[in-house]
Order: sequence, then structure tokens, then C-alpha cells
Amino acid sequence: MAEPVRLPRLLTEKEAAEALGVSKATLVRLRRAGRITFTRIRGRIRYTEDHLLAYIEGETQTCRENERTAPARSGTTGSAAGRTRPPGAGRGSIPQVDRSAAHRLAKTIFGKPN
Repeated sequence: MAEPVRLPRLLTEKEAAEALGVSKATLVRLRRAGRITFTRIRGRIRYTEDHLLAYIEGETQTCRENERTAPARSGTTGSAAGRTRPPGAGRGSIPQVDRSAAHRLAKTIFGKPN
């Protein structure tokens, strides 16, 4: 005799929102933004525990305490007496305009209609 297939429990949007501790509207926004996976069955949105766990793991952040105590922090922020970069874009950081392409585009836009 074949062993029965174990299907995951399917949660409605209301049940999934309650499990995450958010409103149903927030869950819908997360789904539409692609931040949480879901399953669509005959047009109805359902969530499994794996979907919710994957979302929680994706939202988990490391403790910021380690960042504050790291010695490299002062290297990136500098000090009041240290030199700073001049504001604006540096040389070569902006691509040069292709003048011939710009001219052709202008002729197309502002030229006589055919």
C-alpha cells in the first residue's frame, strides 16, 4: 500500500497575517511587492508555513551592537579634523554623451514630419 502524501497546511491571508502579527493589508502589500512568496490555488491566495518562515528569515537582521563596537567604524565616517571628499561627481564618473547619437535624436524629434 502506498504511503499517503503529506500536504502542507494552507493558510488564508487572514490566518497568515495573524501568524506574522501584521494586518491583512500589510500582508497584501508585501505579496504585491514580491517580498513574500505564496501559492495561488484556483485564484485564491494561500500561504504555507514554509512561505512565512522564508519571509521571516529574509527579514532577520544582525545585531547593530557589533557595528557600534567595531574599530573600522571610525575609518568610514572620518573625524572632524580629517579631510573629506569634495561634493559632486568625480572626474570620469559620468559617461560622455555620444554627440552624433544626440544629434540624430534631435533631428528625429524636431525635424519635419514625413
